[in-house]
Amino acid sequence: MSHKAQSYLSTLLVSLTNPQIISRYLNLPESNTLANHLKNDAAGYIYSSIVSIGNAFRSLEEELSTWATVKLYYATFYAFRALLALDRICIFYVGSKPFSINAQPGHAPIKREGQTHKVVLEEFKRQNPGHLLLSQTIEYDDPLSWLMEKREYANYKEAKFLEPTIPKHFEKIINNGLRLAVKDYLTDSSNIYLFDPEHAMLAYPLRVLQLANQKINSGGFFTLEKGEIQYLCKLFKDELGPIPEMQKMLNNP
Repeated sequence: MSHKAQSYLSTLLVSLTNPQIISRYLNLPESNTLANHLKNDAAGYIYSSIVSIGNAFRSLEEELSTWATVKLYYATFYAFRALLALDRICIFYVGSKPFSINAQPGHAPIKREGQTHKVVLEEFKRQNPGHLLLSQTIEYDDPLSWLMEKREYANYKEAKFLEPTIPKHFEKIINNGLRLAVKDYLTDSSNIYLFDPEHAMLAYPLRVLQLANQKINSGGFFTLEKGEIQYLCKLFKDELGPIPEMQKMLNNP
């Protein structure tokens, strides 16, 4: 699935003869068209986030904690990008240079710095300084930095994968059982797990996904096809069968 917003902006704001940004303000029809493309992109990001969490779940079942750490970070990134898109904030590239733009009349592109992941996470913090997801730290780090550090450690800072050692951020999750963990995290109305370093590696991505899923479905926009639901449901089951809370999210938006 291509980034529809990126493709649209490439025709609208990028010079055809020289790959440079055309700095001008969006008008009303352009901003509405861009917002519709962002909704389509958000649906794709949410689907990718669900698949990534499903891959992490299966990896943890197979004691592959390194891969699970990486996939949960990616799941969080996709869900945050969906939340931005649903708030009409688009991250796009001109060549290798990142920009953001608000899909509202009278807004123009703003140059950003860094790779896509950093740009998305920093943009969410910039747009949502008082958001629940940023309301506390995890081990004295903001949650996004904490997750990124765990992913970078798993990807780059160890020459050897940690398996069969279970990293500290998964110990309690695995000891308590994945089925119970998913239930507790998705039904946690008091947010006691969200910023707890013993739970946050799974609890935080699940909550970001949950919020993105609720936001897109509240507008009646995101509908999974039957085959997609069947595939996703297979990712969230164990020896006792399907995980009810995930099945409910997938089947009853």
